[in-house]
Amino acid sequence: MSNRNRPLVIAVAAVAVVAVAGGGMLAAARGPESQTGAAAAPLSVPTIPPVTLPASKVVIDATKLPTGRTPQVSYLRGRTVQGGISSPVKVPGSVPVEAVARLWDTTMAMEVPNANSSSLVVLDEAGKVTQRLPGIDSLVTSADGNAAAFATGGRYTGHDGGTVHFRSTDGKDLTLDHARAREIEVLAVVDRSVYLSSRPEDSKTPNLYRWDVDASTVAEPLKVARPVAVSPDGTLAAGLPVFTDSGLCSVVTDLAKNRQQWRTCQYRLDNFSPRNAFVIGYAPNAGSPYGESTASALDAKTGKVLRTWLAESLRNAVPEDDDHVLFEWHNQAGPESRSAVVRCTVSTGQCELASPLSPEPLLLGS
Repeated sequence: MSNRNRPLVIAVAAVAVVAVAGGGMLAAARGPESQTGAAAAPLSVPTIPPVTLPASKVVIDATKLPTGRTPQVSYLRGRTVQGGISSPVKVPGSVPVEAVARLWDTTMAMEVPNANSSSLVVLDEAGKVTQRLPGIDSLVTSADGNAAAFATGGRYTGHDGGTVHFRSTDGKDLTLDHARAREIEVLAVVDRSVYLSSRPEDSKTPNLYRWDVDASTVAEPLKVARPVAVSPDGTLAAGLPVFTDSGLCSVVTDLAKNRQQWRTCQYRLDNFSPRNAFVIGYAPNAGSPYGESTASALDAKTGKVLRTWLAESLRNAVPEDDDHVLFEWHNQAGPESRSAVVRCTVSTGQCELASPLSPEPLLLGS
């Protein structure tokens, strides 16, 4: 029960007590008697149960959770992409996969064979490889699943320039050549616009850009230094503009007004929920390859912490909707572990299994 309802509970309780007490005095005045003529026992005041608020911090143990519905977003289990509206599709081969996404009946998997190369594998609904695009090293889809963006020129190229791709459900591929940039990464697709992070060749700090696909134009850099996330509706962005001894400070910027909304040095911000109800936050020095021990949901408009979850290893978190988070839960922080997709509710803190426990590799998609 929320705090704003507490005065109402107290008022109702008070009315109940007054009503009962008044009834007792009226009964005494009338001198109620039992069938034998003896005076009736006085009426007792009912006990009001205490109000219990949900815990702000919740420990996740997937081995003890009930089973719920399957994930509504794509995810990789072993070599098979599952979730969403399409049937499971197996990615052929054995090259490590670092990102997966689905565009209706098209499945995309970003393979990274080594530290110097990557590629995007595109499969149809039957699992047949229809395309391989070398050099792709970032991938994202829109919240409605109707468009995807991917790019070259990020962490695996080591030279200036790259290409940003936009693809909708019609299968057409539109491109933007970003010739004088480094560290290109697509962050969000909103309708027919792509938000991307890149660093000009004469700068050390990446900036946020918006590519209007239909107009074939790129807007002037938005005031978001070191951008890490853009909300699915394109109204908010999170960046890391400030370095501290303990890590980084995160700033949320209102893109329409181009001004800071709030900042935090206690959390490194990540994904926004579909309609900006919350944003995922980790410890400011987060980045372990074997996951984090805590993850939080913060109000995207104010920065207030809504809920915190704790586990041995949480290696990724993806908002499923505005009240649910999907976690890659692992039973230990190490290379050998059992894992599961766990769904947790922000408003209550309760969690459930969204996929069975398994030792196979696990990866949540965009």
